[in-house]
Amino acid sequence: MIVRYAPPTDAASLIKRRVRAYLDSQDDVPIRRRMICKTVVIFTWALVSYLSFLFWATETWQIVLTSISMGLAAAGIGMGVMHEANHGSYPVHPVLRRALGFSLDLLGGSSYIWRFQHNVNHHTFTNVVNADNDITIGRIARLSPAQQHRWFHRFQHLYLWPLYSLLALSWAFWADWRDYGSGAIGENKFPRPRGLEGLLFWGGKAAWVVLWVVVPLQVHSLGATAAFFVLTLLVTGFVLSIIFQLAHVVEDVAFPSYEGSPARSELGFVEHQLATTANFAPKNRLLNWYVSGLNYQVEHHLFPKVCHLHYPALAKIVRKTCSEVGLPYHDHPTFWSALASHARWLRAMGRRNEGCSVGQPADPASPIAAD
Repeated sequence: MIVRYAPPTDAASLIKRRVRAYLDSQDDVPIRRRMICKTVVIFTWALVSYLSFLFWATETWQIVLTSISMGLAAAGIGMGVMHEANHGSYPVHPVLRRALGFSLDLLGGSSYIWRFQHNVNHHTFTNVVNADNDITIGRIARLSPAQQHRWFHRFQHLYLWPLYSLLALSWAFWADWRDYGSGAIGENKFPRPRGLEGLLFWGGKAAWVVLWVVVPLQVHSLGATAAFFVLTLLVTGFVLSIIFQLAHVVEDVAFPSYEGSPARSELGFVEHQLATTANFAPKNRLLNWYVSGLNYQVEHHLFPKVCHLHYPALAKIVRKTCSEVGLPYHDHPTFWSALASHARWLRAMGRRNEGCSVGQPADPASPIAAD
């Protein structure tokens, strides 16, 4: 599905001008150093966890411990390195940035497919039914009032939590192959990887098998290797799923639904992102470090090519401007309040006749999206 949106409003232009003025006043060198330092810390965490499994873990509890540590580190790489690099917001040379984005391939996903699924579909059509694949997880769940209700959805606020952990396993064994085979993500087509991108796609899959299967089998049994492999991906998938859900699948945000292609919206890009996105726990410094600013989803969706280290400052600008011009700004004060809101939304969507206020979405061509 393709949606066309209204031209940028004066409010959108005001937000852009104020943010641009702030960014022009900043020195990129300290930001670059902080990002490199953070990357070294996260990759060291992952390497220590991996080597600990290979050369230290012999007992069951040790395998479980190293798997959990590796899963948390892998999620940290996904949020703080891969995500930033594939958005183009990691402030280093493009070649190094592309190499850092390839870290997803070493974790079982495909950075090539992810850029279409996330950068294009999700960021362009956030929370739009049949366009944003992130809110479509099959018949098993109803996340939007526009999606069909089934009788078992009344229990989804109970059974979905463990199923969230299957995200990374799904990438590795199902979703990427489904999308590659169909040449489409949801209803939107994308070009299959060719040439260098094709080599990187298949090379990434091969490197992943070597890293997670071939090497561990040299020092561990098949059972231990499988346990480490599966538990790591379960932890990674659970963390990534929860962080995403708290930003877009909570109370008060909008879930637009359109017919026709292209469909047309009365709202522009900024208004759509403000309607469909929520921040959470902005004052939690530890969480902000670990999730790499993904708790500032409003700012991330308005300025996806800006490094997340700027988000706390951008949030003050965006919130203040929204208050002045009368635009919504969704923000949960803590992680737990956002988690509770997500749980309530799951329960509400499990009821047959439950609805919500449905807003309208955003324009990929809007200049503010490219900042």
